[in-house]
Amino acid sequence: MTKSCRVLCLISIVIALTTQASVGEVELHVSLDGRDNNPGTIQKPFRSIGRAQSCVRALVSRGLDQDVSVVLHSGTYELSETLIFGPQDAGTAQFAVRYAAARGEVVTLSGGRRLKDWRLTKQGAWKTEMPARFPKWSFRQLVVDDRRAIRARWPDRNGMLHIVSVDRDVKKFSFDQKLVGGDLANQNAELVVLENWSVTRGKVVSSNGDQLMTATPMGWIGHGPATTASPGKAVFLEHSLAFLDQPGEWFLEHELGVLTYNPRAGQNPTSSVVVAPVLQKLVEIRGSQVAPVLNLEFHRIQFEHCDFLLPEIGYNEIQSAHFGTRLRAKTFVQPVAIECSHAHGCRFTQCRFAHLNSSGIGFGPGCQDNEMSRCTVEDIGGAGIMIGWRGKGELEDGDEGKLDADWKNKADVPTGNVVSNCLVRRCGSDSFGGVGIFVAFSKDTRVAHNQIHDLPYTGISIGYRWNTSKTSQTGCIVEHNHIFDVMKKLADGGGIYTLGYQPGTVLRGNYIHDVHRSKFTHGGAPNNGFFIDEGSKALRFESNVVHSTSGDSVRFNNCQRESQEWDSNYFGEQAVDSSSARHFIDVAGIELPDLNDEGQK
Repeated sequence: MTKSCRVLCLISIVIALTTQASVGEVELHVSLDGRDNNPGTIQKPFRSIGRAQSCVRALVSRGLDQDVSVVLHSGTYELSETLIFGPQDAGTAQFAVRYAAARGEVVTLSGGRRLKDWRLTKQGAWKTEMPARFPKWSFRQLVVDDRRAIRARWPDRNGMLHIVSVDRDVKKFSFDQKLVGGDLANQNAELVVLENWSVTRGKVVSSNGDQLMTATPMGWIGHGPATTASPGKAVFLEHSLAFLDQPGEWFLEHELGVLTYNPRAGQNPTSSVVVAPVLQKLVEIRGSQVAPVLNLEFHRIQFEHCDFLLPEIGYNEIQSAHFGTRLRAKTFVQPVAIECSHAHGCRFTQCRFAHLNSSGIGFGPGCQDNEMSRCTVEDIGGAGIMIGWRGKGELEDGDEGKLDADWKNKADVPTGNVVSNCLVRRCGSDSFGGVGIFVAFSKDTRVAHNQIHDLPYTGISIGYRWNTSKTSQTGCIVEHNHIFDVMKKLADGGGIYTLGYQPGTVLRGNYIHDVHRSKFTHGGAPNNGFFIDEGSKALRFESNVVHSTSGDSVRFNNCQRESQEWDSNYFGEQAVDSSSARHFIDVAGIELPDLNDEGQK
């Protein structure tokens, strides 16, 4: 911090301390109409979040003796880089640092940029050129009027090709139809394959007739046909100018910096809001074992727009937003837009997480007693919420990246984290195997009273080891969640999916229905209300209600019903008619808001 900044911060602190909005709290204000040389009062707010953050740091360094609130006023704050919060930015065991939208105002932290200067073509499409400050800007997500636009694809909508033959060594495929669009090599086109419970994406390097080649092998090789691009599986092609023929589709010629969009009915280029992402991570809460981030809160803030670019190895999804190349090689987990490590007692309340093409929010190593409450998580590329996200932290197998590796240091086990009363929907928008809520290698997690729906795969996934060996995954409570309209694209999953030995874990009062099975699904495994998969042991199922599922209400694979506890569950169409079942149906899902909560919209 420069000397002038320190002086300004000192002045701001003095003013903030003498003009508190309420007893026991320091208030700093930020507005897009403000100036960073202002004192940060409501009359003279700061312009940037970074400016407020520097003043918070000065307060923290002096020693907090009251809460600190950074009040953000209406508008979209376009981030030029990831916002990083360390211990120096956070609260103490007694006092909180809070970033909140002003009462009645809408605040968005965006990792994207709004695109303007559209011109109409003779065909009715819109075209614009990328800003000069972003040369050869490449992105895989576009949002128009708060709705994910469609990367130009063929066949359109839910149409599919099917693989006829595969030469995996040279990454060559033939299909049951002749391909449109000529040679797709120079358009960043992708081949997208629907696996049994995952998706594979690879860049097209050549195409001719009914054949094409990809830059990388398609699938997680070595696990059999379930996770590879094998004959009979449904596929589609994405991102070619030749595919741009439907309302809501777009194509980016990134070498030329030209974006083309086919508008939906009623859209106008002068009034529509079109946003493309420039960041791949919006916020990082970065603590350590010796210095965790304490008591940091975010209230009524919208976190929007970030990307997940196609990895050089391709995107060979294994399960639940994890990916790799082959069975014995290193595996990876998708990045998250909001990344938390060694965060203690941090809270996200009434926030919105949307249009994030990676996974949404991840609570990783050392995260303890954090809470997400009354948040909306929607239009997420991968998984919505991940408790036990292992993109950071040392694992038992070190750098090898084994798929089911536990934490090496038990102090890294995420403990006591809560997700409650959240709306989670339209996750897995880009990576179809992404789930609504993922919980693994964690202790005493509570997932309660959430509504989870409109997903291509599983609603809630609990546990991530395919045998009965002991892991840190213990004491999880999954209760009173309403899960429906899931398994819309893939197979071998369910409303709630479990893996491994999980002593002390209870699943109770969950209401699961409308578990689908797509006509494009590959493989014979059914989709169920509860899928109790390999190694599942020591789980307690109590007072759950399941009906209207494409497969049985409950299925077991390489585990036994007798290895779990069962009490008063209601499975099947007839069971739903009982008064006891109706009680648990009525209780499940988001609870009514507290009418005295001033922040409730």
